[in-house]
Amino acid sequence: MYFSKLEGKDLKVYVDLQKLLTRHVAVLAKSGAGKSYTVGVLLEEIIEQGVPLLIIDPHGEYSTMKYPSEDNKEDLAVWQIESKGYLHTIQEFGDPSINPSFKPIKLSEKMSSFELLKLLPLNLSNTQESILFSVVKDIPDYDLNFDNILIGLSEIQNANIWPVIDTIKHLRDLGIFSAVPTPLQEIVRPGKATVLNLKGVDPQVQKMITAKLLADLFQARKRDQIPPFFCVLEEAHNFVPEKGFGKAQSAETIRLISSEGRKFGLGLCVVSQRPALLQKTVLAQCSTQIILKVTNPND
Repeated sequence: MYFSKLEGKDLKVYVDLQKLLTRHVAVLAKSGAGKSYTVGVLLEEIIEQGVPLLIIDPHGEYSTMKYPSEDNKEDLAVWQIESKGYLHTIQEFGDPSINPSFKPIKLSEKMSSFELLKLLPLNLSNTQESILFSVVKDIPDYDLNFDNILIGLSEIQNANIWPVIDTIKHLRDLGIFSAVPTPLQEIVRPGKATVLNLKGVDPQVQKMITAKLLADLFQARKRDQIPPFFCVLEEAHNFVPEKGFGKAQSAETIRLISSEGRKFGLGLCVVSQRPALLQKTVLAQCSTQIILKVTNPND
């Protein structure tokens, strides 16, 4: 792929797309130093090759790729490229109440007690964990949903369980979990770039959506139910923070994808303005690192 020109020379820089996609990428720079623009250049080239893409976009920055840029036309001519839009290639999922043009994203509410425990934005005591385990275990798979879990929990006479009931009610009322989830084959499609636009969504909910979606996609990819794809994670330090810099439900799945995804045809690109806050295990797995302006000594 044509990536750039060497500064001060009329030499085009090309990158081996096969190696880039299968060995993970990190794009690191402080805010305003051109991370999203650089990733945009990468994505346009990947789109041209028809590789399925998933872009997890917490700030809604990648919608602009749908339309040709009206700015910098003279600058682009210097690079011998023209402004292009990808309106028919990009599909955007998100909350339709924030933007009616978004396709709604629905995740499967069928979860084991282990999955549910990892997803809850709550540190449970041993007592709370054992009660939740026993309730979920007693519900048949075909009946496993938030309503039935709540019914089971409300029948237990224990004051410790009320915080768990409140949290599960909150998850149910978010409207993102459903008995009829969005098919994973619709999210990862050959020749399509899917933008998961999470602009305006609570950060805690962003982490839950990312955790559940990536876990389901990774399992589907292992079983060959979806094609190989490339996943771009913006503001990655929020989704997979270094130990001691906060927690995220998505961290374990992203770490697993960074270490095992290559074997199953799942490439990862982490984009961060604070590399020091990003989990070192994930950063170490990124064979290609594109580093722009960083000024903090720890970064």
